Amino acid sequence: MKENKKAILEILKKKSKKDGKFENLVLNLALQKIDSDNFEFDGEAVYTADKKRLVYYMNHDASFTIPEGVEIIGEMAFRGKKQLSHVIIPSTVKEIEHDAFYDCDELDNIYVPASVKAIRAYAFAECDKLKKITFAGTPEKLSRHTFDDCDLLHDIIVPAGSSKFFRKELHFIDGDTDFLVLEVPGKDSKESSKNKKDEKVSEKKANTEKKEKTSEKKANLEKKKTAPEKKAVEEKAEKKEASVKKENNAKKEPAKTK
Repeated sequence: MKENKKAILEILKKKSKKDGKFENLVLNLALQKIDSDNFEFDGEAVYTADKKRLVYYMNHDASFTIPEGVEIIGEMAFRGKKQLSHVIIPSTVKEIEHDAFYDCDELDNIYVPASVKAIRAYAFAECDKLKKITFAGTPEKLSRHTFDDCDLLHDIIVPAGSSKFFRKELHFIDGDTDFLVLEVPGKDSKESSKNKKDEKVSEKKANTEKKEKTSEKKANLEKKKTAPEKKAVEEKAEKKEASVKKENNAKKEPAKTK
């Protein structure tokens, strides 16, 4: 449903509860960032007309799935949504802007797809219950203030080999090992499965070669085994032939004498 800024603010007033004034202020600020008066509203969230930017989440539900096609989670898009405990970020998202999930107290687990290339300051700050965040890839830009005041956050799961980058960007102390757990997600896992497949092919090839060598070896053994028998038969045949020649010669000699 196409709406302009004024219509969206009116919709928010009708939907708002106790924190109506605060939400109205946040939405106003979010809308001011957009140089357009055309927006898309689907009953849950406000988007730019092309639906590539999520401008503001209007509801107060416990969970929300950001639609495929959204590329930017806008500044303050979910700010102060204290009931939100679960959000799914699609693999089309490239950037999470400033304060996007600021003060979402019920969020406890976040999965960031490999498509995300930039996470701005305070994107997940003040999320009181956030304990775990998983990165499927390594973003190009990651603000040191991304997780400010997330006191329960201990597990930042990152791709293998990227620990150094995350520590540097987030300004973690070198001796502090409680915050990073390594795993191989996303692309790496595909490469891993590809390697396993290659290993299976190699193993199959090796087994085939092994069988061929075994057959060849067996054939050689059979050959060696039958060789003496063959030789004995040949010798017997030669002896028989020599005996026959001798007998023939003996018969010829009396005839010459006569």
